[in-house]
Amino acid sequence: MVFKLFFATDVHGSDICFRKFLSALKVYKVNAGILLGDLSGKMINPIIEQPDGTYVCDFLGKRYVLKTPEELEEMKKKIALVGNYYFITTPEEVEKLMAEGKTLKGRIDEKAKQITLVKGKVEELFDKLVCERLEQWMRLANERLKGTGIKMYIAPGNDDILEVDKVLDRESSDYVISCGDRKVYVDDHEMITLSWANPTPWDTPRECGEEELAEKIENLVSQIDDMKGAIFNFHVPPYNTLLDVAPKLSEDLTPSVSEEAHVGSTSVLEAIKKYQPLLGLHGHIHESRGIQRIGRTVCVNPGSEYTEGILRGVILFLEKYKVKHYMFTSG
Repeated sequence: MVFKLFFATDVHGSDICFRKFLSALKVYKVNAGILLGDLSGKMINPIIEQPDGTYVCDFLGKRYVLKTPEELEEMKKKIALVGNYYFITTPEEVEKLMAEGKTLKGRIDEKAKQITLVKGKVEELFDKLVCERLEQWMRLANERLKGTGIKMYIAPGNDDILEVDKVLDRESSDYVISCGDRKVYVDDHEMITLSWANPTPWDTPRECGEEELAEKIENLVSQIDDMKGAIFNFHVPPYNTLLDVAPKLSEDLTPSVSEEAHVGSTSVLEAIKKYQPLLGLHGHIHESRGIQRIGRTVCVNPGSEYTEGILRGVILFLEKYKVKHYMFTSG
């Protein structure tokens, strides 16, 4: 019997991409769906209330003046669509946040300026908004999937703060399943999930050296009884493959338009070569949409285009010990 699986990754806080993922499970008539980090967005857009009752918001290089409740709600949707977070605030509150010497543009801005700032109110606000959106998503998934017979598996990626685990575990159910850094069963396939990555220029919450990454992989692999039918749901792709090609970065972390580099994990590559599971599911590198066989293992990265509100995914048709067919999706 063929088991039909839908896989997507790196939605980075995009509300519309998450909703499209839930809809895709029914539209494609799959048995299960897997959403593998990064689940969190990258920045905050404050919507600032003015003395005259209007609101001002700077979004994607443009200043919006919102005069009606309808315009305010539309602004919230626009911000959530690209994966950012909004909060209603005052000029005084924003001034207090900015007094820490930070921006609301996230970790990338800090790294590019080669400065290190202690954690403070900006990070506390960001963590709160990340967890609130994930709670909303998990509750929506439970509502939409109850009684459908479809199971959804969800896990963080390297960009997700550690507090995300508590939210996913707390809101899990029999059909919306938190699977980060553990073994679960997807039909009769054992699946292990690795949320961590090898070091990146961004100093993300879940990254470590290759030696430690290899230890994490071995701890997960030791739980598998039937490797021939196993799934490696590893956020970071194997090194030097079609799945890990990214633009080269300059010293100030500007992506090159002409040069590329392989940035995946050597530990993931070696584990796949050594253990030869049925399937490798990967993400992390948004530009490297593709599929590649490593020995008998079929490895896939569906890519990501979350900033445009486009959900990229892949439908996989699995037999017990065979990937029978696959189909990339976009919409």
